[in-house]
Amino acid sequence: MEPKKLITYTAGHASVRKQLLLFWIFFIIGTFTIGGGYAMILMMKRYLVEQYHWLKDEEFYDMLAISQVTPGPIAVNMATFVGYTQGGVLGSVLATLGVSIPAVAVIIVIALFFPDFKDNVWVQRFFAGVIVGVVAQIATIVLDLGKRQKWTIVSAVVCAAALGILFFVHQVSPIWLILGGGLVGITIEVFKPHKPAAAKRAS
Repeated sequence: MEPKKLITYTAGHASVRKQLLLFWIFFIIGTFTIGGGYAMILMMKRYLVEQYHWLKDEEFYDMLAISQVTPGPIAVNMATFVGYTQGGVLGSVLATLGVSIPAVAVIIVIALFFPDFKDNVWVQRFFAGVIVGVVAQIATIVLDLGKRQKWTIVSAVVCAAALGILFFVHQVSPIWLILGGGLVGITIEVFKPHKPAAAKRAS
């Protein structure tokens, strides 16, 4: 069996045009995706993987995994990581600014004018429709991630247990579920029988 190719992530070098394109792409993503980081993933994938082919599927989901376990908003982490690999430090800064500026601007506007339109029936209907669209986007990402997961009996049990706890034990912090899942993964790796190095090369 052919061994999995190791992917390395280093600072990329980009032209001025690509640097500006990084900013613009993440600005569009930050402006037109509502519902948090997970709602942005679908649009990120379409731009970065399908339209511009800057990343392969495997690289995209590797970066997504790293962004999930890194402290901070997933959208900002993803923008910073992608920007760095595509355009170095400047690309990282521009991508991060691009995805952050729309959110900051909208929050400031809402803080200034929210008392005037929070009870407006048209605003309420708009957000009711937006929520449905956000749920659909997040569901698409969950299904895609589920298909890429290498399911085993243990991973299925851990997933089911986490879902059960989230649904029925509301006092438990999701932080403990994340740490618990990581601990299970480490424990399995420690006690899993490993092939000798010579056997791995032969396979």
